Amino acid sequence: MTFGKRQLLVGALVVALGAAVYLNWQFSSTQPEMVSETAASDTKELGQTVYVNTEVSGQTAQKDTTDKKADTTAASSASDKAKDEKKAAQATAAEVSMASSEQQDFFVQERQNRQTAREKSLDALTDLVQAADTSENAKKEAAAAAEKLAAAVKAESDIEAEIKTKGFSDCLVSLNNGNCTVIVPAEPLNEATAVTIKDIVNRQAGIDFDKITITGR
Repeated sequence: MTFGKRQLLVGALVVALGAAVYLNWQFSSTQPEMVSETAASDTKELGQTVYVNTEVSGQTAQKDTTDKKADTTAASSASDKAKDEKKAAQATAAEVSMASSEQQDFFVQERQNRQTAREKSLDALTDLVQAADTSENAKKEAAAAAEKLAAAVKAESDIEAEIKTKGFSDCLVSLNNGNCTVIVPAEPLNEATAVTIKDIVNRQAGIDFDKITITGR
């Protein structure tokens, strides 16, 4: 009887051990498939993520390249515009310089002509005064004319100096027999500055406004 119980116990243990081995084998064969599916799933998701990121990266890179091209184009356009403006400014400056040079030449030449005429008149009066056959009255008249001429020369110089203080780069004044001719650069000659010039001539030489002629050169 005791022997039979032992056999039964041993048989039960063998069955239990066999069941445990079977379950362990069944569990071991199933687990790798789950891991493989999970790994495959993870790999697929990772691959998708990389693909999306690569696409976004490509768009960003393309946008950066486009922006850089736009910036380069804008910079080039601004540079060209600046060069054009510089050339225009240089051309304008050259024209102004040329006009200014012409004006300077004009005033220099006219001043020289006036001085030459004044010197000839003064020489003629001096010769008349010093001539032995000149009457006393003629000598007095010649001396008075020479004195008047010297006063006119000084007045012309004073008027020119004052007119230049009103913004004119140059000025030429000629006083002759109660009349006055004033030549100034066209800029900044206008109605207001013309009145200012006439006021200066009237105050310095006592010539009426209607006998003053102003010309812009």
